[in-house]
Amino acid sequence: MSRAPVGSPTGAAASALQPVVDDVVARAGFVLDELDVRPAGRSLVVRVTVESSDVPGVDDGPTGGVDLDAVAELSREVSAAVDAREAEDPAVRSALSGSYTLEVTTPGTDRPLTEPRHWERAWLRRVAVTLTDGETLTGRVGGVGTQPATVTLAVGKDLRTVPLADVTRAAVEVEFKPAPEAEVEALRAARREAEQ
Repeated sequence: MSRAPVGSPTGAAASALQPVVDDVVARAGFVLDELDVRPAGRSLVVRVTVESSDVPGVDDGPTGGVDLDAVAELSREVSAAVDAREAEDPAVRSALSGSYTLEVTTPGTDRPLTEPRHWERAWLRRVAVTLTDGETLTGRVGGVGTQPATVTLAVGKDLRTVPLADVTRAAVEVEFKPAPEAEVEALRAARREAEQ
């Protein structure tokens, strides 16, 4: 999940912190989306990006954002755990090399959909998709299948199953009006049928 190469000092810090951060995030009921450690002057910035572990059910609407109070509490818990690990583990102390700034955040709406769980959380959201053959399409996200990983999209009046391996880029689009009821009902019906 770290973007820094493992052989770099920041990559070593991310590798050393990964188990600590994973544990705290999981206990708090979140999923670690990314752990990124980068230099910032003479210190490091440790950015922890989390999202809710809740997946919308077939009768749910699109998910809302993560509770900001819960993220603030998680930030305090991650900070305490990292400080404790730094105090007891010379490898972590060396990797962090003194001062660091911790940022705990959630993915923005512009986060690319790259994992099946991203698609699951995007239930009933409108997305722009580019496929490996260059085709672009805009559709509403339905159910996510496994083996192989697929997503059902409402594209116009049609439902289309797209293998996630064929997606080169996908992102949620911001909408200012409710989803058309016919699209929502078609996606719900298809998901119910797939889950039986």
